[in-house]
Amino acid sequence: ELESRGRLAQVMHMNRGAGLSAISSSIAHELNQPLGAILSNAQAAEILLRQNPPDLDLIGTILADICKSDQRAGEVITHLRDLLRKNDHEPEVVNLNDVTMLAVEILTPEAKARDLILTAILDPQPLPVRVNPVHLQQVLLNLVLNGMDAAASHSPADRRVTIRTVVVNNVTAKVSIADSGSGIPADKLQQIFEPFFTTKEKGTGLGLAIARTIIERCGGEISANNRPNGGAIFRFSLPLVKELVA
Repeated sequence: ELESRGRLAQVMHMNRGAGLSAISSSIAHELNQPLGAILSNAQAAEILLRQNPPDLDLIGTILADICKSDQRAGEVITHLRDLLRKNDHEPEVVNLNDVTMLAVEILTPEAKARDLILTAILDPQPLPVRVNPVHLQQVLLNLVLNGMDAAASHSPADRRVTIRTVVVNNVTAKVSIADSGSGIPADKLQQIFEPFFTTKEKGTGLGLAIARTIIERCGGEISANNRPNGGAIFRFSLPLVKELVA
């Protein structure tokens, strides 16, 4: 059992790295923005300091911008480091909405690069669930990237992926990821969560199998259906932590 879990952890880590590799150019762009702003502001402050007298108010504003850009760059690096780290820690109680928004933040630059509208509609109340947050981000990363790939065949105005979180009967948190693609062939719906099964030309067939493994290990369920108006919708549910649900 320990050996099996070790192999699974290794495959999960490789899959997570592959997902980040696929959006690496967007991540690099996202990181270059605050770094470029820091350089420009530092150069501007250097010029202002040579003036006599220097404009201290403007310099103060520039320094505040530098701090803000530095914080943004640090957040991007921290998120990537957490995702790439082999994280085999025990599950912990986290707010599902927070984990979802972190995943959206990582994927937003990729959505912009693909001319795609990525939307998150979150339940207004906290959704405490017991999970490994890095593993849960991996599930979201896999599902949203699949949705982006599916929507790519449409014109930019019709490329959409929507993530929604809701509470069901005050005992379950449900997440749905809907895309505007062409849907899943009806005869393939029962197979898409099987290891090495893929409908993509260059797919590994591991992303959805790993997503199912992670969700089921947390006591949840995952499913996929076609939407009546086109596209596919993936749903997964996780039990809310009862002692924290008022």
